[in-house]
Amino acid sequence: MARAQVGMELDFKSRFDEIDRVDGYFRRAPEGIWCFELDSPLDTSLSLEEQCRRLYETARLTHCNDTMARLYGFHTAGELKGLLLKEIISPTNRLNILGIEEFIRSGYKTHDAESEEIDKRGKSRFFLSTALGVVENGFLLRAWGVQRDVTSIRAAESRLKRTIALESLLTKLSRNFLSVEPGNTNEAVNYSLQELGKFCGADRAFVFLYTHAGLTISNTNEWCAPDVEPRMHLLQNLPIETFPKTDYDTIRNKGHLIYESLENIPDTHVTLRNLLERRGTRSLLVVGLSSGEEEFGFVGFDSVKNKKLWTEEDIYILRLVGDLIVLAFDRKKREADLNDFYERMNHDLELARLTQRSLVSREFPSSPFYKIDSYFRPFEKVGGDIITYIQHETGVIDILFGDVSGHGISSAMVSGMAVLSFRHHARTGLSPAEGIQQFVRDLKPMVVEHHIAAVWARFFPLEKKMVYSYAGHPPIVLFRGEERLELKGMNLPLLIFDSIEYFNESIKLEKGDRLVFYSDGMYEVFNSEGRILDLPGFQDILAQHKELNSLEEYLDQVVSDVFEFSEGVFGDDMAMLVLDITG
Repeated sequence: MARAQVGMELDFKSRFDEIDRVDGYFRRAPEGIWCFELDSPLDTSLSLEEQCRRLYETARLTHCNDTMARLYGFHTAGELKGLLLKEIISPTNRLNILGIEEFIRSGYKTHDAESEEIDKRGKSRFFLSTALGVVENGFLLRAWGVQRDVTSIRAAESRLKRTIALESLLTKLSRNFLSVEPGNTNEAVNYSLQELGKFCGADRAFVFLYTHAGLTISNTNEWCAPDVEPRMHLLQNLPIETFPKTDYDTIRNKGHLIYESLENIPDTHVTLRNLLERRGTRSLLVVGLSSGEEEFGFVGFDSVKNKKLWTEEDIYILRLVGDLIVLAFDRKKREADLNDFYERMNHDLELARLTQRSLVSREFPSSPFYKIDSYFRPFEKVGGDIITYIQHETGVIDILFGDVSGHGISSAMVSGMAVLSFRHHARTGLSPAEGIQQFVRDLKPMVVEHHIAAVWARFFPLEKKMVYSYAGHPPIVLFRGEERLELKGMNLPLLIFDSIEYFNESIKLEKGDRLVFYSDGMYEVFNSEGRILDLPGFQDILAQHKELNSLEEYLDQVVSDVFEFSEGVFGDDMAMLVLDITG
């Protein structure tokens, strides 16, 4: 074991020395390259905890490139060299501790271990590291490794997960309010306060309504987190002057009011300060409840255990649910208020559509060796079809073409997660089949009601070769001269079954070849007589126009013929991608 690791170290070191000799490449390397030396050899028979402690205390960075330095906010490697491991990786972060422990347990080697670290500007960064330790005679001497920054990917994943959770929450609350009987309005409001409070991390969520013709105000609904004492029974029929007029004006003009600390309450607002102290409030957010010119009261959040900085998202969520509460309290005006709510939801759908368009590639690189063009039309404002690519520095292109089951926002969210996963793993050099396997690992924990039919293709322009892997997607069609071929290699869709193995297929291409990718929405269309176009009929349309040199004209003509057959009616997202070999 020690001899093998020494041999691997020599290989690492020879590569490092080679990089030093080719100084220009070393400086431009896209990954951080590093070596940590221990101040004194580490006895590998020590306990796991003691080895972790000594690694943090005595491992010192002795070699690294400028890329490594830039990952931590420095300019050159010289600024980073000489630092101890504990000065670079926080020894109190659980993710980092788990990574060090896994390094030791795995025989002093890891592959793509994730760590969370702080750069010199104090910003949290996420890295994937591959490391190899050098062990001689039972002592760890040093470790070599490479490291890449995945902070932006993790941030995008986090935003996407929260967006999906928020969309699901708002949909659930909307349906609950719209289906509730007038006599159960209070129950629906309480349920909404509970779900909102949990989602936004509040300690208390509440509704205050104006009573007695606006002369008093009462706490009508309340949800409290565990260990937070209810206060609603103490806050009934309070004089309207309990809250200062300036606060009412702020809610009326801005739509919301925030007190991030009781210290922010002016000395003139003694009654309000006393009220909040009795409630145990440390920070407060309220949003007004109104319909047209009529004001009903307000809905809000309390933070009791700690001071809290309320975000724009908290305000946005509270406003949306506040509108639903108004609808529930004033059912006679529900029709008009629902139109306002749906208008906002449509605005959000439009934003989602624009976001998805950024994930569906319509512009492709220009090259003397090939031409690429695509077509995409969602069934609803947003859809689940996927067309995206990554072009590597070598000119090689990875293409992901897929179709998420279902329609609407949830399908679009899943397609967004798939695109993020693809863009990450394509850059790491995984083969198409390996990348598809990784989709399952990335998406399975988060996606429950959808599956994905996809094909991942890697195109080598200079070699005129394509390597691809199917996952339940319709066969790619190849036109070569007068021949029409379906590329082999079908397999099952993603996220339906566990432990499915996917395989790479390859094909040698020739000048003049045309490859056509398409979703099932292109051929699962019906005419007025109920007859389906089906796959053979669609492939006949593809063949009829294969002589058109302009890809834009070819796509327009194919789509036109499909719509002519269906008389302009379609029932699914429609997508195509065409690749011509030109040189």
